[in-house]
Amino acid sequence: SFGGTLFGRLGVTGLLSALAPALFFLLGNTIGGFFLVDRLGRRSLLIWGMAAMSLTMIVGGAVALSADDPDHLSEAAGYTVIAMVVGYMFSFGISWGFGAWLYISEIMPLRVRGKAVGLCTGMNWGPANVISAFITPVMIAGPMGPGGTLLFFGLVSAAVVPFAFLCLPETKGRSLEEITPMFRFASCTDFRSFVRGNLRTGVGMGSDAGVASKGKLNLKGASTSNFDLGSA
Repeated sequence: SFGGTLFGRLGVTGLLSALAPALFFLLGNTIGGFFLVDRLGRRSLLIWGMAAMSLTMIVGGAVALSADDPDHLSEAAGYTVIAMVVGYMFSFGISWGFGAWLYISEIMPLRVRGKAVGLCTGMNWGPANVISAFITPVMIAGPMGPGGTLLFFGLVSAAVVPFAFLCLPETKGRSLEEITPMFRFASCTDFRSFVRGNLRTGVGMGSDAGVASKGKLNLKGASTSNFDLGSA
């Protein structure tokens, strides 16, 4: 939404800078949504997509900040910034552009799904869009400039990577009944188990639930065997 303001402030013009970000976002969205999400899984796309988004923003910001004239980049620097913005849009499209909507609809329990998804939608179209559409152009035109703005959002994206790695279990191929226990924690101790489950197997509390379920089955099997032996 602020690509035109960004490129204009940097003195980068032309059809390439105007069309390429949107086209590569569409390309990424198509590849991620139709071909990768059910092969690689939601968790992998969200983690690595955000990592790529962070990297492209940081590199683009560093190039813009290191230019001799931040308001009029050289041809090489201009194409580099365009490439980084295009890379960001492609990375966003292939992961969070559609993946966030898919993920929130999958993880919400039925009893709160309508309200929870509505709250997430409100946050996206409310504060998130206000920051993107109105505050970001002010940042670009202000003391931070285009380079500082890109660097800022690159660091914000970098902060999301560990969150995604620690707090987003894999939901691919799982039913709602299997997904809900993966997020079932009510204390700090439970949350630590949730994080450990994501670090080990990427299933959150599902690993503990699976162990508990297996233990119950083993106990039941042992009780049945004892009963059979007693009967004999």
